[in-house]
Amino acid sequence: MQVLEETPRTLLSSHCPFCTTSSLQVNLNQEQPPANSSDPLALSKLLPAGTLNVTVHDGQLPCTGTSGSDAWHSIPARDLPSHPEDALFRGLAFLTDHLFLRTTCRLGANRCTLFIRVYLVPDDLPNTHDRLHFRHERVVKEARRHLHGILPLIEQATALWNADEISSTAQPKFFLNRDPDNRSMAEIYSDLRSPILDPASDGHTPLSHRIVAGKAIWGLRSNLYGYQRRSVAAMIQKEMNTSPVPDPLYITLTCMSGTRCYLQPSTMILLSECPKVAPARGGILCEELGTGKTVMILGLVLATIGQLPDPEESLVDNRPVFTPLGYQHFPSRECATARARASWTSKVSTADRHVPSLVELLLHHVRVSRDVVNLREYEDELEASHLWPLMNGNTPFYHHYNVDLATQKRSRPRGAPDLGPRVIYLTPATLVVVPLALLGQWDREILKHCRSCVRCLIVHPSTNLPDARALASDYDVSQYLSVGFRMESTRNKIENLHRLKPCSCPCLPSSRVPDCHCPGDTKVTPLLQIRWKRLVIDEGHISGNITTIVNHFVRQLSIERKWIVTGTPTSNILGLSLGRANNEKEEDLDEIVSQSESDVLLSTAVSPVTNSSGSPTINGDGSNIRIWGRYDSHNLRKLGTMIGDFLAVPQFRADLKNFGFHISTPLCDRRGPRPGAIDVLTQVMQMVMVRHRIEDVEKDIVLPPMQHHTVYMDLNEYSLKSYNALQAGIAINAIDSERTGPDYLFHPSRAKELQRTIENLLQGLFWSASDTLYNVDQICVEADKFRAHAIGRQTSPEDLGLLEQALRHAAVAAGDELWRAMQNHADVPFKVSGLDSDIFEAWTRAGLDSNDREIDLVHPNRLTDLRSVVRKRPLITRKKLVEEGNNRIMEENGRMAYKPSKSHEVIHADQVKKMVKDVKGEIEVLKRRAELMHVFEEEHDGGSMDDTTVTEVVPLPGSELVPSSSLSGVMVGPSLSTKLNYIISEVLRYSTQEKFLIFSSSPLTLAHVAEGLLLFEIKCLRYTSDVQQALREQWVMTFESSDTFRVFLMELKLGARGLNLISASRVIFCEPVWHPDVESQAIKRVHRIGQTRPVTVKSLVIRSTAEEAMFARREYLKGSDQIPKMTTESGMRQFIEV
Repeated sequence: MQVLEETPRTLLSSHCPFCTTSSLQVNLNQEQPPANSSDPLALSKLLPAGTLNVTVHDGQLPCTGTSGSDAWHSIPARDLPSHPEDALFRGLAFLTDHLFLRTTCRLGANRCTLFIRVYLVPDDLPNTHDRLHFRHERVVKEARRHLHGILPLIEQATALWNADEISSTAQPKFFLNRDPDNRSMAEIYSDLRSPILDPASDGHTPLSHRIVAGKAIWGLRSNLYGYQRRSVAAMIQKEMNTSPVPDPLYITLTCMSGTRCYLQPSTMILLSECPKVAPARGGILCEELGTGKTVMILGLVLATIGQLPDPEESLVDNRPVFTPLGYQHFPSRECATARARASWTSKVSTADRHVPSLVELLLHHVRVSRDVVNLREYEDELEASHLWPLMNGNTPFYHHYNVDLATQKRSRPRGAPDLGPRVIYLTPATLVVVPLALLGQWDREILKHCRSCVRCLIVHPSTNLPDARALASDYDVSQYLSVGFRMESTRNKIENLHRLKPCSCPCLPSSRVPDCHCPGDTKVTPLLQIRWKRLVIDEGHISGNITTIVNHFVRQLSIERKWIVTGTPTSNILGLSLGRANNEKEEDLDEIVSQSESDVLLSTAVSPVTNSSGSPTINGDGSNIRIWGRYDSHNLRKLGTMIGDFLAVPQFRADLKNFGFHISTPLCDRRGPRPGAIDVLTQVMQMVMVRHRIEDVEKDIVLPPMQHHTVYMDLNEYSLKSYNALQAGIAINAIDSERTGPDYLFHPSRAKELQRTIENLLQGLFWSASDTLYNVDQICVEADKFRAHAIGRQTSPEDLGLLEQALRHAAVAAGDELWRAMQNHADVPFKVSGLDSDIFEAWTRAGLDSNDREIDLVHPNRLTDLRSVVRKRPLITRKKLVEEGNNRIMEENGRMAYKPSKSHEVIHADQVKKMVKDVKGEIEVLKRRAELMHVFEEEHDGGSMDDTTVTEVVPLPGSELVPSSSLSGVMVGPSLSTKLNYIISEVLRYSTQEKFLIFSSSPLTLAHVAEGLLLFEIKCLRYTSDVQQALREQWVMTFESSDTFRVFLMELKLGARGLNLISASRVIFCEPVWHPDVESQAIKRVHRIGQTRPVTVKSLVIRSTAEEAMFARREYLKGSDQIPKMTTESGMRQFIEV
């Protein structure tokens, strides 16, 4: 530690140039008096921060002021001339006058540098008689502005402190760290340290340390990995720690003397002692995706199953805990006082209220005791002694008197009953709120990881809730859909609970414990009658939305501990690195039909466009400082809502604006984050978040490798015509509107229409059909008008050439009769060979048979139906087969009238019906298999099974066609969709050994894939928004447990979060995913804990189209903290608007 000398060696000839004017208010010819030890503002009692060094501009002036004993003296006040350092001296003068700091100065030996020692006055300085605490708001605001400018300039060096002007090449050290910190919010998140447990004290080993040491958790079937145990222990420690913790809004600084002080960067309040705040009893569990957050929460629930929450704190009301037995029958003063206050009259007279027996005392004690007693461990013994019903029925509670409601007596009408207490039951149970897509997942995880003794209630929107007492006593986990949770929030007439009649139910046999079945109030949800130990919201990033009803309802509930479970606290704050291989490859496959890139309309080279939204921004003074912008502000606001509104962290819950004032505003300064702002954000995140760094997770578990390939391919000629026709319309719109005004597709007022156009453009790269023929007929009719307008407006030669190219492509598509016929139906046609003419014409759709039969095209559902007919009737004649085809055409015409949208709805309904039938059949097979396994295990005393002893009985596939069949020589070739062909080829190649998970953002694309797979007799399941939730949950279970279904088709927005699909090891994205985090989350459905196979991921991209541009731009933006919308990203706009 550096020792400071208040009387440094004297420079006898030194004169201060600021002591020479006539306006001096201090006579420096007089020696300064010695410091008064009783003065609370003596320099020895202040915090020596460091020195400010000022180059003297008028050093040639003689100085009449000398110091006999100390060359350091206070800076005198005077009218300064106009010099750059004037603002500094004005600031020092203001801060000195208002007791924020003190300074002494001294001229250097060369008379060119003025050294100013800065001593800071901490706000908690003793013996100041509150002079530091009651400053005027205007003074505080002005002082804050000066401190923001001065404190970062203070240097800390012994030579400078002693006014030595020895030059040094060492990096200067500042009181406030000035090293630029250009980390984004995502990088700060990734740098958070792994959980560290507080050391045990008083020789007592807390539960958290015993969990880390390997203590078995009651009710948990699975063995936790080391990092999972550490996370559970960290959560337990956060929940059980009620001791004050250091305020994370203060950063630690070191003075010249080596002592520490604490600064709040947002207010510039400086303290010599770090303030303490109440801890948050909960937080955000944001471990890496796929690391088992659900089992961590289950471990937390079961490890603390014996803990009872404390009553909600009240400053004006004492809230002792009772049991029904004690409240009604114990003669204690506490119970008698509570009965009298509630005006409760018992049928039992005071004389008959005898001293409770030992059993009754124990029944009361174990239910209200603060000692951790897990009664569930002894449930069997208690059942055998007939004590469990008494124990379970003796639910602890307390009385909640609402003082605010009680003061409203005068405004209530005469004769209205007085408001009594609200009975609040205490429960050791945990309330879990999950989104609709994860309800079945949680159910499966509980069955997988927990023993049968764990009691779980799953509440669907249509479920009638048990009464409050049963809800508090009969369950360990109550699981709610977020939709149902919001529905319960409407039943919130809390005042009605104060009017409920006291319980008068009879007692259980041979006891004095009431058998309570009080009905409650239908206008009030039972959730509001319970003091919950814990609330968990899975995928809790939804709580970052300030408008959500969930946050409002949570504030009404009585909850002791709250947890958010999510892998993505805010946008682009992700944990997606576990097991990610560094050998991601791009695979360019040319085996699909290819054509010249010049055939693709308006194709241009994709080159990165400068976009610094995700990289450090040069601020106004030219320094390389990253500026936190609107996108960062949005993420900070979401994080602030989670921390302040949902978790109710004490520093922020009183006023939600506090998070913005203390954290967001200092970070989002227009000149870059203020000193200390990033440190404060880091400390706040560290305080509430529980997560391991990836290197610490991989010490305990290593996932199989994952490779990600990009597969480039070319469009089929007919798909190419559709793509060119659509892009021709975009080009003509841009030229004809001159790229301005509301007629321009990219005008802000047409954002929704632009989004639909881009979706149609990307859909066409898989396959699409348009009943309007993409307006190519209208374009051809108005071609001369477009040319005339362009010439009349003196359009540039480049745009004239673009216009001619667009008109040519529209004409090519309009003149192709087969292409026009394809637009009448949404399905992808397949090429067929060897089909007799009359059968072909009867089974194909109108228009596809009107060509010269260079190729025969039939839709897959027709081919499937045709094969089904022949298999059922192998010897059917050609004539009958033709009649069957014509009949089906007539039926279809009657149902759909050749409307593509309607036709596809019918086909989709048929697909779903078939999948339901297949799943039901598979479930029966799995049940029979389980029964056989159970019988075998009983016969062999649970021994291992020899695979050769059981033969699986499965239905025979369709018989091969007889040689005389009309279809015996028919061959089905590729479809007109190159992506569909690739998917079918991959599935046929690998599906016997591996399962597939196929993602697309378009349900129509997944329907095309399903039809293609069905044609090749590959059973698949679909998980899309147009499938009922109950079916989706059932299909997830079926896919995971059955070997029959080899392919799962999943809509991207539904499958990107929460689901566990580790039975699959191959993933295909039908199109590039614009947001890398969404893609990574989708991959984590497969590449997560429990996966034993290497994972292969392939993304399909069409060359020289918007998809390739999209993929290139996404790669360019990878790693940035902001991914803009595709419709607003500059590179994509350049490509699409041409």
